Amino acid sequence: MNNYVLVHKSRKNLKKIGRKIVLELYKNENVLSKYQIFNKYLYITSVEAAPEEVKLKYKLIKAKLCETKIEAIYDNIKNLISSEDNIQTFAIKVERKGEHKFTSTELARELAGSVFELFPDVSVDLTNAKFKIHVKVLNNKSLLYTEKE
Repeated sequence: MNNYVLVHKSRKNLKKIGRKIVLELYKNENVLSKYQIFNKYLYITSVEAAPEEVKLKYKLIKAKLCETKIEAIYDNIKNLISSEDNIQTFAIKVERKGEHKFTSTELARELAGSVFELFPDVSVDLTNAKFKIHVKVLNNKSLLYTEKE
């Protein structure tokens, strides 16, 4: 499965955009896909990879959706970033909604180990990181995606 997220400023029109992407993928590329809305994020899952022109047109970012357990998030981050290269500085940005056994800072600190396992020479830069890992914990689901400068 291939997973993408569209980061949107508001919830308005997310259903419309989701339908449009799913229909475009099927009509033009014969790719089966579905969408889900999490807060202000549109999460797209497709059987095959979305073509580059569709990803660029809608600004789709490679993403993962998982449960809220630290171990699951940790493993999914490793999976999400394993194909990356040339990462020199990174930051983990955590945003939480709901009740959890951890704070955002505690979770970010814990998850940094997943990056160090794959890239031992990388360093943390919380103010000017070239590679950011976003972790959106929304009640019992976690949405993960990256941002590269």
